[in-house]
Amino acid sequence: MMQLYRVLPVVLSVGLFGCGNSSTQENTNSADAPVTESKNDFVSSLPDTAPVIKVGTEANYAPYEFKDEYGNVTGFDIELMQYIGENQGFKVEVYNDPWEGLFDNLDNKSRDMVAAGLTYSSERASKYLLSDAYAPLPTSLVYLDDSLNIKSLNDLSTLRVGVLTSSEPYEYFAQGTYKLGSLEQYPTTFAAVEAMAQDKVDAVVDDSGVLRYTLNDLPSLQPRYFDYESIRADGARKVFLVDKSQPDLLKKVNTGLKGLKEDGTYAKLTTKWFGTDLTKASLEQQEMLQ
Repeated sequence: MMQLYRVLPVVLSVGLFGCGNSSTQENTNSADAPVTESKNDFVSSLPDTAPVIKVGTEANYAPYEFKDEYGNVTGFDIELMQYIGENQGFKVEVYNDPWEGLFDNLDNKSRDMVAAGLTYSSERASKYLLSDAYAPLPTSLVYLDDSLNIKSLNDLSTLRVGVLTSSEPYEYFAQGTYKLGSLEQYPTTFAAVEAMAQDKVDAVVDDSGVLRYTLNDLPSLQPRYFDYESIRADGARKVFLVDKSQPDLLKKVNTGLKGLKEDGTYAKLTTKWFGTDLTKASLEQQEMLQ
């Protein structure tokens, strides 16, 4: 895979084996103008007269959406939406909004939809139209020591577990349902993985897609994954949010997503961003949810 898309893990790999500070992701403010070009493989063949769909995102959650080294917004969600638009005859205009503005802009109709690595919730389903799940990636645990052989959360009783500060996994394990050796918080997933490589924690918990993306460019490490959530879980149901007054757009998004799975584009994109073809898992997930 081209290093262009993998700049954040590359930065991490420099820090893993040195004494520098842990890398952090940039938290950007909203821009009034759309992102004009993302540094990815997508090239549109649609005419200039094609309809335009305004998509809000927050470019701070690699690999779903983030800024590349040139400052352009890219990521799996962005490229997937571009190909969906191509399949369905509309162009995608991406806006990098702050987190709190994502939903406000959808509510006030300055955006048509949101693509931001969002997961399913009943609250979101009551306010917006939700697409079919597009990335069957549950919350997972990764570790490097083969001898740990983690098969259950009960196996964590003596282990040091790293999590993103104030994240859902942190809240989950902080409840005390499962005994841990310790629960260590880090400002970024990259910092947590760095700590694991330096033997400061035994395992790291986060979204499976984020973990796989982070570790794919670190071939010196041999990660072992334990998906303790099912692909049926809400955390594994990544969805696009669509303005409730646009059911036709929702239909196009779902039809386009289905088409990409059938023509092999989805396989190409999931392999590129996550290191594995998720087509089969995505079809299984869709069947479960139906």
